[in-house]
Amino acid sequence: MGFPFEQATWDSVVGAMYMGAGGSMPAIITWISAILCLWALWAGNRKEHKLYSDFK
Repeated sequence: MGFPFEQATWDSVVGAMYMGAGGSMPAIITWISAILCLWALWAGNRKEHKLYSDFK
């Protein structure tokens, strides 16, 4: 497949470059998403429990 640049330095990179799966941002975004999903489930369950707790 070959190396995409003429030389192996950062000087040849122009513009944004994907850093790959070795970075920490995919893990950080995954954890933030998981926390938001868990919060939404907890908040929805709490609301439903309050709404239907009187109807036993």
